Amino acid sequence: MKILVVVLLLAVTACTATQQGEPKREAWLTGKLTFRKVESVAPTSKPSSGYPAPQNEAGDPAVKTARATRQSPDATVREQALGTLDCGAPDPLTGNDDAAAPLVTCDAGEFKYDLGPVFLDSDRVGKAKASPSEYGTGHVVTVEFDPEGARTWSDFTTANVGNQVAILVNGRVLSAPSIQSPITGGAMQIAGKFTADEADQLARQLVGR
Repeated sequence: MKILVVVLLLAVTACTATQQGEPKREAWLTGKLTFRKVESVAPTSKPSSGYPAPQNEAGDPAVKTARATRQSPDATVREQALGTLDCGAPDPLTGNDDAAAPLVTCDAGEFKYDLGPVFLDSDRVGKAKASPSEYGTGHVVTVEFDPEGARTWSDFTTANVGNQVAILVNGRVLSAPSIQSPITGGAMQIAGKFTADEADQLARQLVGR
């Protein structure tokens, strides 16, 4: 079984208030995990300060304006949006992107992306488990897709060897690894500088708990 290992570098983010004795919950981790094909990548001169939590309602005019350019079906419009997008500015599309449309967005580092529509999301995750990293640093989340998700993942990775796939939460790219070979086992591993609480929160979020 081949497992795609996704290295996810976490930035400092705000967290929500918690009751004493409960693990803290990061607000940005409350969104749905989605997968999109990477169409193009560009460097950014103003890197993001981290992974933001949603700040805008879906009906805000700013969301509608951002969708008209950054989620346009016209590749030329999205190319222009990619060139002018400021990754350091507040993003009205955080948590408000249209899954059926393309998306121009950022990661928490130095890149911005033009992505295809969502082809797979956490609704197709059957199991998710947090555990200490075998490399001794941080924690990882191992994800197993349900049968439909496994078929979709296998078909996509088979058809896109050599291309990148973007993994996002709330419309912000967590990682965009290159697909080295078809991944037919229906599993992947998200690894990075997770605390135990962050990994546990992500695993629970992926299976709706």
